[in-house]
Amino acid sequence: MKFSRTILTLLTSSITFSIFATEAPLEQQREIYQKISQLLTISSSNTTQNIAAQLAAEIKDYPLYPYAEYQLFTANLANLNFADIKTYQNQHSNFPLSKNLSKQWLEAQQKAEHWQTILDSKQQLPTDTYTQCAIQQAELAINGKNMQIILPKSAVNLEKNLVNQPQVIVGTLTQSQLEQLWLTGKSLPKVCDPLFEQWNQMGGLSNSLIQQRALLAFDQNNVGLLTHLSSMTQEPTLQTWLKDLADLRRYAQKISSRDFSLNTDNLEINQQNKRILLAIFPSFIKTIKDTDVMDIKSLLSKVDNWAIAFNLTPEETNNWQTLIINQLFDSPNISVQQWRDTVLKTVKEDKLIERRIRMAIREKEDITPWLALLSDEKKAMDEWQYWLTKTSQFSTEKSKNILKSISSQRGFYAMLAAQELGIPYQIKVQETKEIETTSSQQETSHSNSQSPSSTQKVTDLTSVADKYANELARIEELRYFNDHNNMNTEWRELFNQANFNEQIALIKFAEKHCWYDLQVEGTIQAKAWNYLKLRLPNAYEKWFDLFLKDKKITRTFAMAIARQESAWKPYVSSSANAQGLMQLLPSTAKLTAQRNNLPYNQENQLLDPFNNIMLGTTHLQELYDKYGDNRILIAAAYNAGANRVDQWLAKSNGKLTMAEFVASIPFYETRGYVQNVLAYDTYYQILQNKPQQIFSKEEYNKLY
Repeated sequence: MKFSRTILTLLTSSITFSIFATEAPLEQQREIYQKISQLLTISSSNTTQNIAAQLAAEIKDYPLYPYAEYQLFTANLANLNFADIKTYQNQHSNFPLSKNLSKQWLEAQQKAEHWQTILDSKQQLPTDTYTQCAIQQAELAINGKNMQIILPKSAVNLEKNLVNQPQVIVGTLTQSQLEQLWLTGKSLPKVCDPLFEQWNQMGGLSNSLIQQRALLAFDQNNVGLLTHLSSMTQEPTLQTWLKDLADLRRYAQKISSRDFSLNTDNLEINQQNKRILLAIFPSFIKTIKDTDVMDIKSLLSKVDNWAIAFNLTPEETNNWQTLIINQLFDSPNISVQQWRDTVLKTVKEDKLIERRIRMAIREKEDITPWLALLSDEKKAMDEWQYWLTKTSQFSTEKSKNILKSISSQRGFYAMLAAQELGIPYQIKVQETKEIETTSSQQETSHSNSQSPSSTQKVTDLTSVADKYANELARIEELRYFNDHNNMNTEWRELFNQANFNEQIALIKFAEKHCWYDLQVEGTIQAKAWNYLKLRLPNAYEKWFDLFLKDKKITRTFAMAIARQESAWKPYVSSSANAQGLMQLLPSTAKLTAQRNNLPYNQENQLLDPFNNIMLGTTHLQELYDKYGDNRILIAAAYNAGANRVDQWLAKSNGKLTMAEFVASIPFYETRGYVQNVLAYDTYYQILQNKPQQIFSKEEYNKLY
């Protein structure tokens, strides 16, 4: 521990061994900080740590000094005791990374096999599963000879009779505690493996317990765990059963295959097999294509036989019907459609009813009976209130009153209501000077924050900047280094500490410093939905104006797309690998650049706002050239692809109004995307004092 004390002394001492003659300016501090990170990434040797510690001593007044200190501290975790960790955490209670130190320390001790150090600190360690297993691994290493097997009075049929199972103590865990740890459908940390292996060798892990855990794993579709469990038993019958369970999870259709051991004809009627059937049924239904079902009676007869044989409850039967309806919803078969509509009237599942309403809108059918089946909560939503006005159940005057009420809200249907009433769409833009703290905001304030009185105005920006000066300075430097993960963590931690008025002031601080991404994230964290000016910053105006100069795309529309796509985070990548502010796929970017002679040769260019806006706005213009002045089709194609939009248009065949087309877009994500983009465009028009155009003539008058 001698070396660790030397490092700690260097970090905490007021004496510095000055490398530079004068106090390091910001540029120099950044260089030193970067050098510390580079050194400790390459090596954690004593020599490297000593060099890094001397460098860290030079930048104690630099905002990111806590990060340099943290890197140096964690480089030496294996040589620290837990008291050092607690001291560090107490001294850095507001530093986000300190929260994970306990687990990091434990991992380092385990890797170094410092078993006694772990045991000496076990009372102070967390109580999560990883920690429990690490402590027991240490117990086995130090006190392995002290394990016990307490035999029952009648030790017969041990593998089949839980009552007669030997009561094993492994480490400090009793048989009951081991079972509690074991019985989960989730995969446990690898550190638990030695504990369970020892338990298994001592006879405490019975085949019955393996079987119980397998059922839990099956419930959670954990094929990897099912495969692993088969290696923990030598019983051939159990191994075969475990393999079949894993196969069934991979290929759910096998439940009805005659040559498969776990098919419904072979399953013994009992609670365990009922559980297997209930767990696999949703996956089984998803293997059925709606175009393949020509005779719904045959499928329903098979399912009914299963339900009767395994004594399903009415609730379980209804769940099965819901799953079948959802899978076969768009079936072209008339008998399936008739059955679907009959059952929907009894199931009354809001999501399915909404889907049926959208189908009725698309097919130009009467939506009145389907709207009536919605729950009162759903029926009260602006969208369905709007569509209620299109039915014959309301007088013209009542419909106008409903539309007028909707038009005062935020969103697509509020805009649509205003358009139909022939009135300007007006929405209150909340100014920060008007903010007052409501009782609900006081209740949700952080427990250690002062709750302002109900008449207190927004917290002064300067006072908040002073209060959180250290955190804000760290965030600024993290932005400089593009350390987005730590930057966002710091920002979220700030909002966890702040009350509502302070949160708004922090958002204003971000606005002042052009931190557009954090500004938007702040409004989300604060749930400041009415503060449109803060929610919709005029980000990267110069680049949008530059690249839209000769295009027919408006700045407000292009900004609305970027705001919806990335929430103004230029560094984000989607699961589909869409990149940057306007979430362009590299393939789309490449084609757009080639077609328009724009400079693009590598994917990381898309993380630069300049390049992303250049290519994103050009792609929007390409879609404009295809669809004309119709943001609905442009936005839908930008999100789902032009091929899909063309398919939807071909299917609707020019019979739908704008409202009907938007409501019946098949993809939930695209439908919401289009509505949000048009709403954001309108909000940006208001915020930028542009002439208001809720919908263009090509959008509103077109038949889709």
